[in-house]
Amino acid sequence: MKKIFPGYYSPTKKEFSNLWNSCLFVLDANVLLNLYRYSQETSDELIQILKQISDRLWIPHQAALEYQKNRLQTIAKQLEVYDEIQNLVEDSKKKIKKKLDCLGKHPYIKADNLMKIMQKACTAIEKNLKKLKQGHPDLLQHDNLRDALGTLLEDKIGLPYSQKKLYVIFNLGKQRYEQKIPPGYEDKHKEGAKKYGDLILWFQIIDKAKKTNKPIILVTDDRKEDWWRRFKNKTIGPRPELVNEIFSKAGVSFYLYQTDPFMENAQKLLEKQVKVNKKAIDEVREIRERDEEFERFIKEATMASIKLPNATWSAIDNMRASFKLPDTSTKLPDDALRAIYNMTSSIKLPDDALRAIQAIKSCDPTLKKDIEKAEESNLSTDFEPKEIGDNEKDCQKEK
Repeated sequence: MKKIFPGYYSPTKKEFSNLWNSCLFVLDANVLLNLYRYSQETSDELIQILKQISDRLWIPHQAALEYQKNRLQTIAKQLEVYDEIQNLVEDSKKKIKKKLDCLGKHPYIKADNLMKIMQKACTAIEKNLKKLKQGHPDLLQHDNLRDALGTLLEDKIGLPYSQKKLYVIFNLGKQRYEQKIPPGYEDKHKEGAKKYGDLILWFQIIDKAKKTNKPIILVTDDRKEDWWRRFKNKTIGPRPELVNEIFSKAGVSFYLYQTDPFMENAQKLLEKQVKVNKKAIDEVREIRERDEEFERFIKEATMASIKLPNATWSAIDNMRASFKLPDTSTKLPDDALRAIYNMTSSIKLPDDALRAIQAIKSCDPTLKKDIEKAEESNLSTDFEPKEIGDNEKDCQKEK
């Protein structure tokens, strides 16, 4: 059974050990970009791990391209957070002052005293923010992270596909996405060639596996269901279809890790002794979990605003009943949300709803406004091919 359906079986301890010590480690673009979101110490820790496996490190051209295209925006996002917090402090000061002014005379609340306390706290926050911003490395002028990656990845980046090969993949992608064959179909609502980025990456990985005859471990912070097999809100491992496809085409095994589990397992499974600071792993995990929670929040908010056909809402109501929720409940369990979310993929939704759904998948948790920029920042290829185939309240009110 296992030989015929390898994707449905988790590797044994021995198989994991053999895999880790003979595989090619492949990095996705998001792993490289997330280095800019970590503290300097954590970024250095991860780079040190990668240095110790540098002889078995490889980056598909598509991942390297997406890193280069999104690097500046990722850096800019971290700088914009300082201004966002400053604006939040200013806005909070105005709202609190307005509310206190509306109170008039109160027998116990001394508005002037509260304003002085608030002003002192806000001033301390602003001074701290200014100091932190001044100490933030100017990676737009000198990107030491890119320098380190450039040295680490020298001669370890794959070649690009020809334009002819890309068009073949785009046409094949249309067929695969209709049948929900992973990976990539979760990006089907992106425009033009952007929707095929993950598929290009996947084919480049398979081609490399054929050439080297080495098993593959892909490290990615992509959380979409077209990469991961999940059951009852638990991630089991890579999608069986991925394991089966690469085995049938290249005769090698395949496994997926997100960055924090990768760091944890590096010190357990590599023959070369690797020491990893637990604080670094915890930071990476905290950022990942925060991203996941934000995605769930946006997903719930989006689903609540999408207009679906009555038949679909009836099906959703039936689903709510099956989870034994009270009628007044507005929060569904994650597995129910995922089922509803999957359901919408087969329904023809309005364009604004489709864009909202796409934003869920590509937004950065530090800046909600980046939702509107997401499609512009995730280019998959150097060119855009032609379409393939068919063508607030005043004081009186508050009182």
